[in-house]
Amino acid sequence: MTAERSSLRRCFLAAVCLLLIAAAGAMLAACSDASSLPSPDLPVPVYDLDLNYDGERTVALSEELVFTPSEALADIRLHLYPNAFSEGSATPPCAEEERDAVFYNGESFGGIAVLSVEKDGKTADFDISEDGGILIVNCVASAGETVRLRIESEITLPECNARFGVSESAVNLTAFYPSLCFRQDGAWRTDAYSPFGDPFLSDISSFYVTVTAPERFTAAASGGILSSTLLGERRVTKISAENVRDFALFLSPDFKKVSAFADAGDGRVAVDYRYFDDPDPSGTVRLAVSAIETFSELFGAYPYPSFTLVQTHIGAAGMEYGALAAVGADVRDRETFRFTVVHETAHQWWFGVVGSDQILHPWQDEGLTEFSAAWYFLLTGDAAAYDAAVSDARAYLARYTSLPAEIGFDDTLDRPLSSFLTAGEYTAVAYCKGMLFFHALRVSMGDAALSEALADYYTSCAFTVASPADLALALQGSSTP
Repeated sequence: MTAERSSLRRCFLAAVCLLLIAAAGAMLAACSDASSLPSPDLPVPVYDLDLNYDGERTVALSEELVFTPSEALADIRLHLYPNAFSEGSATPPCAEEERDAVFYNGESFGGIAVLSVEKDGKTADFDISEDGGILIVNCVASAGETVRLRIESEITLPECNARFGVSESAVNLTAFYPSLCFRQDGAWRTDAYSPFGDPFLSDISSFYVTVTAPERFTAAASGGILSSTLLGERRVTKISAENVRDFALFLSPDFKKVSAFADAGDGRVAVDYRYFDDPDPSGTVRLAVSAIETFSELFGAYPYPSFTLVQTHIGAAGMEYGALAAVGADVRDRETFRFTVVHETAHQWWFGVVGSDQILHPWQDEGLTEFSAAWYFLLTGDAAAYDAAVSDARAYLARYTSLPAEIGFDDTLDRPLSSFLTAGEYTAVAYCKGMLFFHALRVSMGDAALSEALADYYTSCAFTVASPADLALALQGSSTP
């Protein structure tokens, strides 16, 4: 590299970092400087979930939640995401133009009814927010106090191809349990559901789950399935998922399974693929294994003992969860399917281990994940796939940036989820422009320097919710001669 190119590179990276830091606002606390992947701050919230599914559209849920607040609380607030699927919801789960595709059997509604709440074994008074999205437990808690909540509820599942409900291929149970709202600057974040993107923000937690369902249903879930036993005509499945961003569960009578192992750092990862309609399931699981191994070498080791890939009708090409990724059953083009598998696997690094604010800064995980998927193909010898991803992103974004000015398309990269009017606009900015941002970094920095920067970002910000400023600091550090 010539001195002139080196100078230009440093100027470019400095400008990038300044832009990111300005976009981030006030910088969050600096991430750990540990040289190896740190453990989450302890103790993490622990969810003990006991689900009883009737085989149709009803789930009885008993939840025990134990957590230790770091500051005094005047009340305790939890998200009730299933109520976005209720009739008349102020925050519906899909855009109007998507309703016919999502509700495959006609309009259908669902939700969650909270039946009772106890704190430390005593009945607790509670309210539900006006929009139905927040459970407010009216009790105080001291900083450092171990809080024990028990919540009894009944879930009604809509019939829909979405992340929550009875889909055409499986029972999709994601964001189904009352989950702690995120604490920021001394207040609860109670952001509303959104039909676009991922309107979720959470700390790392651990989950211990018991699922009772009719015998014909088998499970695909975050974490590891510890046991599956028959009690009469009911199947009882026990699951453990520790130190993950969230918990997802899928049930189906039609799941087939293929398994393999991936090498990640000094450990082996059990990779399970649950599917029902894949012409090459062995190839799919090999692709997931290859992605885990490549990203482990590139960014840092995958930290969990297992990874689950599940095929279902989920209303999108794919979606990410703690130690699990779902791929859409409607994705028929094989190259799109392969890219989706790698993209959702990359989310285990950018969303799962390194969290970010998907509500205020959705590009931070989606842009980096989209780029990581394209980069995987380049690094494994498929330069054409990388070039096609870059070209497609440019073309998709250009369709929006070329719109007449009066339409008012905003191509600002760092935009909150609430500012997007359509799914296409969200894709153009968070995915396409985000991906092109990291492509530009790669061209300027080179593969080795960018890999080093992202490995530092992964290690130093593991199991936290990282800000854009944290990402900028990692990139800035890699630009220092």
